[in-house]
Amino acid sequence: MSHTITPCDLDWVLGEQTLGPHELYFANALKKNGRNVSYINIHSLYPDYWKKFSGYSHRFPRKYDNSIQRNYSRVINDSLIKIYNSEKPSCIFIYNDCRVLPDTLDYFKSNGTKIIVFLGDDPNYLFTSKKTFLLTVMKADKIIVPDTGWIDGLKMLDLTHIFFSPVGTNPDVFHPVTPSEDQKNKYGSEIIFIGTGYYLNSWGIKRAAVLNELSGMNFKIFGDSQWSDVLSYFPDLKKHFINEPLSSMEVNAACCCSEIYPVTVNSGVVNGVSTRVFDCISSGIFVLAEYKKDFDMIFPDNEVVCFRSKSELKDKVHYYLRNKNEMKDHIQKSSETVKRKYTIEILVKGILEQI
Repeated sequence: MSHTITPCDLDWVLGEQTLGPHELYFANALKKNGRNVSYINIHSLYPDYWKKFSGYSHRFPRKYDNSIQRNYSRVINDSLIKIYNSEKPSCIFIYNDCRVLPDTLDYFKSNGTKIIVFLGDDPNYLFTSKKTFLLTVMKADKIIVPDTGWIDGLKMLDLTHIFFSPVGTNPDVFHPVTPSEDQKNKYGSEIIFIGTGYYLNSWGIKRAAVLNELSGMNFKIFGDSQWSDVLSYFPDLKKHFINEPLSSMEVNAACCCSEIYPVTVNSGVVNGVSTRVFDCISSGIFVLAEYKKDFDMIFPDNEVVCFRSKSELKDKVHYYLRNKNEMKDHIQKSSETVKRKYTIEILVKGILEQI
């Protein structure tokens, strides 16, 4: 990694998600803003079984786990360096860390490439699978933060090149559609929730405990097998669960078959407004969102109805199902605000102006 290259007029976007690839939407928004963009999902850089194997390596003694994780990361980084030397991007946008190691970032930066990290999680929070996450963020030239509650923790590290931008939504994916009869049969309900179960831990228990307030109602939950351990403690909620993760397109269709989406977030969200809020609003479903401080800044005219406790969620669900005209008013107001201010194309334009 010793030779010097000259960056060309190309942006990279590095991503790691599959079902809801915000990074891919970000890359497309850059293109719509006139940038030349190449999108790379890091999971395309190694055999599929490696990811599954590395996910279980924490069960081994630490020295073996560390060795496996180092080799896993090195394969990804060697591949990125090889592609980098060929394509020579001048700017690299990285979602969270994408397992890009500090020495790889040093190589990119030594050749004049700018590194911009756009966060989906708090790098100061403990993620056992993201051991170098914070080091990646510390190497960045710019840090895009969607949650004002994460900013003070980053400033503690003397990081000053931080700016706030909401996550927003991609209206090409999330928009009102007329569902088919099959979709109505599959997703149709008064209340719908779509998301991971987080296993049996504080995040999973909190999510299940909040949604359990809606047990017995016309309510469907679509998610992954991570719900299985948690639902044994919430048997009334279990009958609402359908073990099926949904793609973004399926999430949009499901929202168009239902009336209310309760958004409850994990404890890694401090002040922020989650991407599910923007996506659901764009799909045209009424959102009841767990209150966080950034709602006051992002939706200052109370376009989005929030709840501050699980009992308040239940009360508001009952209220709005009886007062559907009020529900429609909020859908219209929030939709107008999102279209005007919070599509990912509009937000990326603001980001480019700052970098």
